[in-house]
Amino acid sequence: MSETGRIMVVDDEFDIISIIRRYLEKWGFDVDTFTNPVYAYEIFKANPGRYSLLLTDIRMPEMTGIRLASLIREIKPSVKVVIMTAYEVAPRELSEHLPSITHEDILQKPFKLLQICTAVKKQLQTAKS
Repeated sequence: MSETGRIMVVDDEFDIISIIRRYLEKWGFDVDTFTNPVYAYEIFKANPGRYSLLLTDIRMPEMTGIRLASLIREIKPSVKVVIMTAYEVAPRELSEHLPSITHEDILQKPFKLLQICTAVKKQLQTAKS
C-alpha cells in the first residue's frame, strides 16, 4: 500500500512495536518502527513526505507521544495521528496540543490488533478523500 505513504509506529516497548509492525505489514501497510520518540522525530524531520500516519504511544521517556505528534504536525499538518495508551487521556492535554484528535483516534491498551488495522485504514482513507 505504498501509495498511501508509510506508517511511523513509535512506542518505547520493543515487543509492542514488533507485533504491530508484523500485523500491519501482513495487512499490506509499509511500516517503520521506533522505540525512541526523539530519534523518530529526527527521521520524520529529515523526510516528512515519507510518512502519512503516526501511530504513537503517549507515555514514553524523553518525549510524550502528544508532543511528538504536535511537532510532526508542525512540519506536516496533513499527517494523520492515532494515539495508543494504557492510561486515561486528559481531554485538555489533547485539545491544547492536538485539537483535531478525537476519541476515535485513541486506542486504549490492551487493544486487539484488528483495532489498530481498522483505525489505520480509517485514517488513511480520510487522507485520500
